[in-house]
Amino acid sequence: MRLVGAGDSWCWGAELVDPAIDPEPIMNLPGGGFERQSIPENIEYRLKNRYINRFADMINADELIDLSDPSLSNDAIVRVLMEWLSKEGYFTGRDTSDLFISIGWSSPERREFHTRKPWRHSETGFDDHKIAFGPWSMNQDHGDKDLDKFFRLYFDKFWSETEFIHRYINQVWQMSKILKNYGIKFVMHQAFYHHHEKMIYNWDDEEYKKNFNEISPGDKALWEDIENDTFIRDTTAWQHMLTKGTAEEVFIVFHPSAKGHKHWAEYLYQHCIENKLW
Repeated sequence: MRLVGAGDSWCWGAELVDPAIDPEPIMNLPGGGFERQSIPENIEYRLKNRYINRFADMINADELIDLSDPSLSNDAIVRVLMEWLSKEGYFTGRDTSDLFISIGWSSPERREFHTRKPWRHSETGFDDHKIAFGPWSMNQDHGDKDLDKFFRLYFDKFWSETEFIHRYINQVWQMSKILKNYGIKFVMHQAFYHHHEKMIYNWDDEEYKKNFNEISPGDKALWEDIENDTFIRDTTAWQHMLTKGTAEEVFIVFHPSAKGHKHWAEYLYQHCIENKLW
């Protein structure tokens, strides 16, 4: 079986650092961030302990194709996966019987923007034409004053919780329909954003009436049309991990520890077995 792992930093294994290299939480150290988790000496530890590799071992996958990357938006997760499926010939007749896809959706708040000129990321130093934006982007240094100004303006004038929930519902629904249409087996889950169910269903709650415009009946219909076997909606990876230990045990700082990844891999595997997804 070929297993494809699509997602953001949770799937990628951010903050997983071998204690033999550094026993302290990665984000609390000078020079931390992506440096320690990405050094050659740490790659084997990160890959071995993240949930998608553990899941691959559980299902005896012959090959793991890793399409995850830190900070990917759901826009980017869709784009990267569609590009890979097209390149591999799965949209033009290639046999899909040995393919299984795991998608870990990111925060719906993130949005991908494409820039006309490459921008230089202030943390990684990489030049790129694509950038993920969220509310936190307003206070970040992107190494480009025009980008910083644009993000502040966008959040002030155009930011809409209703829009990003609309976009998220449509991405999950469309992806499920595309994969089913091509006979591709898959499972999807939400990594850490646990507010989406409340936003979609709790419009009688005064808290949500104050902060959000109502989700359209069409979006609600799409959400309810997404099948529960292929989309885990009763929990998120974040919520499940917290049932297995304290926050200090299952998380490092912003991402799961090796223990947290282990628990989610086991849950994912059990869900797939119970729902006969392959």
